[in-house]
Amino acid sequence: MSRQKSFNNSSGDLSTIIGQDAELEGQLKVKASMRIDGQVKGELEAADTVTIGSEGNINGNISARDIIVGGRVTGSLNASGKIVLESESKLDGDLKANRLIIEEGAIFNGNSNMRGDKPAAKPGKPSQIVLTED
Repeated sequence: MSRQKSFNNSSGDLSTIIGQDAELEGQLKVKASMRIDGQVKGELEAADTVTIGSEGNINGNISARDIIVGGRVTGSLNASGKIVLESESKLDGDLKANRLIIEEGAIFNGNSNMRGDKPAAKPGKPSQIVLTED
């Protein structure tokens, strides 16, 4: 039995689900949230949250308010809010976010930019990075 995470933000409506047996190639934009459990080759953009399930495999860039990765992503992540890399996730690519949560066991190969669209942090005031243990 797999453990359920509660990082999903309930403020937005989930409007799109790409199921485990689905394959999508191209660009997908939604005005709410989306969940990807299948295979996507292309660009994803959501006004709210993009959640990549543990079986999800993305080859392309993702832009959203919040991004939660439980599966594999090869590409850049750009979030105006937070990015969560769950314990069994793998990200090969750069990320840009205001907040970053990396669980123990996650694999991240790339560069991170924690400034987002805000001015650089003042000296002595570090960006927020949260590491969790199970």
